[in-house]
Amino acid sequence: MLTPKLEQLIWEGQASFKTFVAGGSQRHLLNINNDRFIIITDITYFNSGMFPENRDGSENTWINLFRNGMNTQITIGGERGVNRFLFRNNFVTVPFENNLERVHLSPVGQTCINTYLIHTTQCAFTFSYAQDFLAQTVLNTAANNYALNTPTDYGRDGQPNVIPVTVSGIVNGTNPYNDNFANLRGTAGFDESAEFSFPVDTTNNIIDNNRINSWDYPILHVNYVEIKGTPTKLGFN
Repeated sequence: MLTPKLEQLIWEGQASFKTFVAGGSQRHLLNINNDRFIIITDITYFNSGMFPENRDGSENTWINLFRNGMNTQITIGGERGVNRFLFRNNFVTVPFENNLERVHLSPVGQTCINTYLIHTTQCAFTFSYAQDFLAQTVLNTAANNYALNTPTDYGRDGQPNVIPVTVSGIVNGTNPYNDNFANLRGTAGFDESAEFSFPVDTTNNIIDNNRINSWDYPILHVNYVEIKGTPTKLGFN
């Protein structure tokens, strides 16, 4: 989001509004000059698909899509922090060779998210696919978690009428990868709960051959403001 402070810096000549297109690869890098820093104000992800190497699109089917995953994970990382986004791809069905009983999928639409992400040296955009749960653990929310009683929330241990929820899940990956959704504070080795994420590995990566078609490779449009100086000098934290 372009805030009044950023707009003022642009009008004063201390900043410039810029755009950057990431995609066409598994990862993309935005370099930042030594005397500059950037604030990413919004991102727009254009839907793509995970299909086998097939130029005419005849194999762009639900079966192939389910097999490889319908969701795309985008990680924006740099020295100032890491932010992860998960998008569910949308598709339309298109008749193939004028045969209404034979259709292929074509990605359609985009998702725009307002952000305020500060980066000072380099900013990497990492693309991967997010697939299925392999297993889930369903239990009552732990007593040390924040949770309201039903019917406002699912409740937690010690409250009446608690409804069990998924507290952890093993997601699809080359090696077992466990997401914990319950608060683990007070447990040795854990500081806080983990977000829903997938490993970037040979199971979820975007394969090279998948990028030969225009509907396969990811596209992320990035709007950002490049600002002279350092964040602390201008009052940014």
